[in-house]
Amino acid sequence: MEYINKIVDLSMPITSLKTPVFPGYPQPLRSTLYDLEKDGYYSCVWSFVEHTGTHMDAPAHFIKKGKTVEYVPLTSVVCRGIVLDFRNSEPRYTITEHDIKERMEKQSIKMKEARGRILLILTGYSKYAGKKKWFEHPEIGTEACKLIISAGFASLGIDAPSPDRLPFNAHKILLQRGVVIFENLVNLEKLIGKDFLFVGAPLSLCDGSASPVRALALLTSSHI
Repeated sequence: MEYINKIVDLSMPITSLKTPVFPGYPQPLRSTLYDLEKDGYYSCVWSFVEHTGTHMDAPAHFIKKGKTVEYVPLTSVVCRGIVLDFRNSEPRYTITEHDIKERMEKQSIKMKEARGRILLILTGYSKYAGKKKWFEHPEIGTEACKLIISAGFASLGIDAPSPDRLPFNAHKILLQRGVVIFENLVNLEKLIGKDFLFVGAPLSLCDGSASPVRALALLTSSHI
């Protein structure tokens, strides 16, 4: 039987007017609707782009008639995870099919174990959030995307603002095949070599292209 023995928060906090965002996106904004002392209870109104903070991209983000947030299978957002370490990569490095296979082999992870899991790419760039260097992160190459699909991964996550750059090939390839993408994760280094359940359920935003998530890793241990 498996037991949860630790929970790791993988999410970037969303702070009004202070959250790092992708170029061109407005900052999230919080305004107080009801005040505790004045009205007897506290309540706020938030305004933010779907792609704010730690969030999940649905296929509709890039794919015509692709699934919107509320139709993404829950098995893509709650699943076992695998973390691969790319912290020693050069800026703007393109991750290859060979890179993924090599790192999985070093961790003694067989490709057949990938099916239904989330592949988490640790770049180390979450520490640069909001700075110019944040956008020098590694990206996922075309052949690596094809491997992710053929291996049966349910989703991809990265501790950077995006898994790619213009013309956003990784987004297009993965989302076309229903592999959803989690961006702006944090603390992935705490999961290397660990057995864990990833939880990144989005808000059920009807017709949404994305949703912020409170991503968590539930570390497990087995006992007889």
